[in-house]
Amino acid sequence: PHTMKKQNVRTLSLIVCTFTYLLVGAAVFDALESEMEVGNRQLLYDEEHSLQQKYNITNEDFERLRWNIIRTVPYKAGTQWKFAGSFYFALTVITTIGKTFFSILPPFFIRLFFYSDDLNQLTGLSLLISSFT
Repeated sequence: PHTMKKQNVRTLSLIVCTFTYLLVGAAVFDALESEMEVGNRQLLYDEEHSLQQKYNITNEDFERLRWNIIRTVPYKAGTQWKFAGSFYFALTVITTIGKTFFSILPPFFIRLFFYSDDLNQLTGLSLLISSFT
C-alpha cells in the first residue's frame, strides 16, 4: 500500500484549505455586493425610463444620446459582483497580503547558486533570467 509522506499531506491540506477559503470568500462577497449592485442598476433604469417619458424620447434617440454622452463608461457591461468576479477579488486579497513574490525570489536564487553542484544548472538559469530582461 502506498502511503503519502507527511509533507505531501501538509501541502495537500494547505491547497484544500486555501481553495476552501477562496470559495467561501467569493460566496460572501457575492452575497454582500451583488444585491446592492442590482438595486443600483434598477434605479438607473427607472431614471432612464422617467427621462424618456418626461421628454418624450424614443428608445433609439435615447440610445444615441447615451452613446454620445457616456461612451467610455461601461455601466451597462453587466453585473460585476457575480461569483467569478467575487472569486477573482478574493484571490487578489490573499495574494497581496503577506509575503510577495519578490521577497521570496532573491533567497531562492541565492540558495540555487550556492547549492548548485552542476554548472549546467547555473548556465541554464542565467539563460532563463536573461530571457526575461
